[in-house]
Amino acid sequence: MKSNSRTFEQLLDGYFNSFYADHPADATYVGLSSGEGRLNNVTLAALSRQHRRREAALGNLDTIAPSALSNEQNLDRLAFRARLLREHEDFERGRHTLDPSGIDAVFEFLLRELQRGETNPKRAANNIRSLLVESQRYLNQAAKLIDRPERIWRNIMDDTFKASGSFFDAIATFLKVNGNKNEDSSLIRLAKRACAKYHESVTGRRLAKPGSFAIGTTMLQRRIRDELGLDYTVGQVEAVAVAEIERVGGQMEKASEKLGGNKSVDQIVETARAKWTPKGDLLTLYKKTNCEIIRQFKAAKAITFPKGDSLEITLVPDFMSHVIPMAAYSPPGPFDKRQRGYFWVNDLGLKKKTEAEKLTERQQHFGLELTCAHEAYPGHHLQFIFANSHPRKWRRVFDEHAIFYEGWTLWCEQMCADLGIIRSPELKLQQLHDALWRCHRILVDLRLQTGKYSHRQAVKHMEKHLGFTRARAEADVNWYTGSPGVPMSYWLGRLENARLYGKLVEGRGWSLRRFNDWLLSFGTLPQSWIEKYGLD
Repeated sequence: MKSNSRTFEQLLDGYFNSFYADHPADATYVGLSSGEGRLNNVTLAALSRQHRRREAALGNLDTIAPSALSNEQNLDRLAFRARLLREHEDFERGRHTLDPSGIDAVFEFLLRELQRGETNPKRAANNIRSLLVESQRYLNQAAKLIDRPERIWRNIMDDTFKASGSFFDAIATFLKVNGNKNEDSSLIRLAKRACAKYHESVTGRRLAKPGSFAIGTTMLQRRIRDELGLDYTVGQVEAVAVAEIERVGGQMEKASEKLGGNKSVDQIVETARAKWTPKGDLLTLYKKTNCEIIRQFKAAKAITFPKGDSLEITLVPDFMSHVIPMAAYSPPGPFDKRQRGYFWVNDLGLKKKTEAEKLTERQQHFGLELTCAHEAYPGHHLQFIFANSHPRKWRRVFDEHAIFYEGWTLWCEQMCADLGIIRSPELKLQQLHDALWRCHRILVDLRLQTGKYSHRQAVKHMEKHLGFTRARAEADVNWYTGSPGVPMSYWLGRLENARLYGKLVEGRGWSLRRFNDWLLSFGTLPQSWIEKYGLD
């Protein structure tokens, strides 16, 4: 028994220590300083070497008896296996030959350094300069991997490339005020040239056949089981979606009738938005709202709030204004010494001249109560802070199970309504509309990945059933194509939380606080695994 347990720990340590040693950008992403300023090696030889490591790890994992492991070790076993299988499948089906995401990857790591620059500008500036140099080698390697790019993913790359000018302007602005070295302009110019060469190389390749993004029914079924933790078949997931669309849609229709008669949800919400006249500056409003949400959740004894964390609610710096939407959250890495998250607020009204223009921009943030609850407390920030403090080291890096982290945020929104934290009937209606959107996501995700829907059919679905504009629907569906199983995880995760609430709070008499604290105490793992290994 002890031998199996020790072997499992050695397997985890050996795999992840070697992985982060060979993947410096990933090490930086999780908060390890060993890889700062460097990008991964993405040659085919490097990818193949990592593939062999995965195969070896899967083989070794199969020699360890689960019955010999503790409950906590079994949770890590399931998460480790799910990660290895997903990466194994992606390599075997040649995703690296289809997905021209090289420019996006470079920008992602540069953006992380820009965000770091809020508190450690000199360190961030040095890392950015190093990454600009590294990007030339990285993009050259990445371009050679692409054989026949998937059409949708190539279009996404094209959009990223077209917007790269403003991103590099942000980089130039940041470096100018943080050291301003003579070589900075040259580094940026060479990085731009590397992006252009990558774009030209990918654009010149023949496209893959339409729908090459789809992983197929068999692979999707495995991911539903091993990543979402659900024992549903693909057909049963579709049946759940149809039932939830009918249920939530009925609730929304009743709410709409009470508020606006024949008006659509968008019309009702827009009317409420136009009547919303917040006073004072937007940043202060977000801070006050966040504090009030925390106060009310504490008063309701709904959850235990962590000690030692830090959430900085701050305006988006000018050098990041091009790359941050109205509001966004950046979590700390699992191993960052200081667990500080950033809640960015982009107040476009500050750049307007008249009070009327300023008010119009502020009104775009109507519903910020739900935004705060979803992104900050008790949503993503609180959840990741708990996950990052888990005593099992590698549990912290198993953060890809959207059924938990997105299911949790929708659960937080629901608690806001149930506890009376949001009282606006228009906001409750907006919440129902968003819930219906998440229900339709299940159908669209499933049908895209099994080949039942083409990209265009998926877009039409969103336009028809949710009233999305074509541009909004396309943006949503574009994301779905590259993240199989994630879009459906939002509402399925919300349902899993409700199911466990019924079992433990309504069934066993647990308090709401005990239930929420219990859910958060295991990290970012599927609810069914927590139920199996986390209940007495």
